[in-house]
Amino acid sequence: MRPLAQLIGAALLGAASTALATDFGQSIYAGMDARFDIATTPPYQDPEPELRILLQSKKAYSTRNHFCIVGYRWPDGHSFASVHWREGGLIVRWYGGTSWADDEFEWYFNKAVNLQTGVIDADDPQGSTFLVTLRQANGTLEDCRRYGRQYVVEPFTPPPPPPVEEDY
Repeated sequence: MRPLAQLIGAALLGAASTALATDFGQSIYAGMDARFDIATTPPYQDPEPELRILLQSKKAYSTRNHFCIVGYRWPDGHSFASVHWREGGLIVRWYGGTSWADDEFEWYFNKAVNLQTGVIDADDPQGSTFLVTLRQANGTLEDCRRYGRQYVVEPFTPPPPPPVEEDY
């Protein structure tokens, strides 16, 4: 009987941890059904080059910057990492690899949640496509604190811009 009780206990423990892993609470995102660890999931394993692109684009490379990154997956297989940049006051989506290095970086940045100007202290963003509620933003930040990875990017000197080719 004891082995059966251990099996049932292990099954219940496994079910509890699964339930906790998919309990997302308030979030700026909707419909995700799983988290993933970016440190073990390609193409998210090396975020620093992309974080440097973000810092270069915002000219914020001369001081230490802190990031929290957590990966989310949806039932249809869609996934991305949510990147909270503490000093910049932003939550930005990152699709891994060099997605920010592409010409579409401004699109990602325009879709970011600005924690200073894009958050309202109300229960409903009232149909806005760019505002989120304070509860949603805080829920996403707490989710990252609990399940995400913390990164620090030390001050750096960005590479010089590529030479401009002139047409003759």
